[in-house]
Amino acid sequence: MKKFYLIGFSMLILLFASACAQLGTEVSSEDIESYPDKDVRNIVPFSAGGTTDVNQRIIESYWKDYFPENMVIEYYEGAGGEVGFTELSKAKADGYTMGSINTPHIILQPLARETQFEYDSFDILARLVHDPQVLAVKADSDIDDLDEFIEKVKEKPKSLSVGLTGTYTGDHLTTLKFMDTADVQVTPVPLAGSADQVKELLGGHIDAIMGNVGDVTKDLDQFNVLAIATEERHEWLPDVPTFKEQGIDLVAAIDRGLALPKDTPQEIHDKLFEALEQITSLPEYEEKMEDAGLVADFLPGDEWAELIEEQQKEAKEVLEKFDEIE
Repeated sequence: MKKFYLIGFSMLILLFASACAQLGTEVSSEDIESYPDKDVRNIVPFSAGGTTDVNQRIIESYWKDYFPENMVIEYYEGAGGEVGFTELSKAKADGYTMGSINTPHIILQPLARETQFEYDSFDILARLVHDPQVLAVKADSDIDDLDEFIEKVKEKPKSLSVGLTGTYTGDHLTTLKFMDTADVQVTPVPLAGSADQVKELLGGHIDAIMGNVGDVTKDLDQFNVLAIATEERHEWLPDVPTFKEQGIDLVAAIDRGLALPKDTPQEIHDKLFEALEQITSLPEYEEKMEDAGLVADFLPGDEWAELIEEQQKEAKEVLEKFDEIE
């Protein structure tokens, strides 16, 4: 009998703890009405000075025009963004924590390894950046176009190396897709970041990079961009043909945006969304983004969530095909 009392008492404690935890995430109507009445932290899951950080600094420069309190950027870098994504997913859903999410990162990481978040663990505010992927070689490379690149690697599989920013990233997934659609085998070379890609390419240590539009437009004379993974030619690279133009059915980009912890009150979500929508429509915002090499492309969170759902299924199929996951 004593044993049953102990079990019952233990269950009561667990129920009480659970109720307290739930109570701690409740937000009153007064809280919503006065939101924000303290600083809002913005989690950047990558290092200071990187493209994600630069985008949030631009948003921050207009923040006080829309809210009385500050936006405070906090860096939770590590594991390709996983540290920051985890912190965001576990934060209190009261509107005082938001953070950057990147795709396909939040899709690939839970597929490839055990994580404390899933691709749908967030309330998405909006996509802010849509940065198409490109395949590029050095300007003085003996490879003139995509046909030559494919011909070389078909004659000798894995003979050409392609620099990527890490594994289970946008570059990695796009390279796998390229190998699949073009029926070729390259040698992927994971590197720490986009700066390392450019350094290794220009130093002659790799043959090509799979990067972003922003990576090559900063100093376009140093590159020969063989193809861009868009439906139509991009205004920043009007002379670069798409993969599709050249017979390769490949469209890919790295998307970046802002999200909240799951179950943040809709009223707070709407306040933040409206401010972001207005900020990103400012001509001076768009000018700052272009100067920073960031391809601004605003998309409401619900629409981006639908795209992410589709991308998750596609990414899973690609990773399985290349035995990257079981």
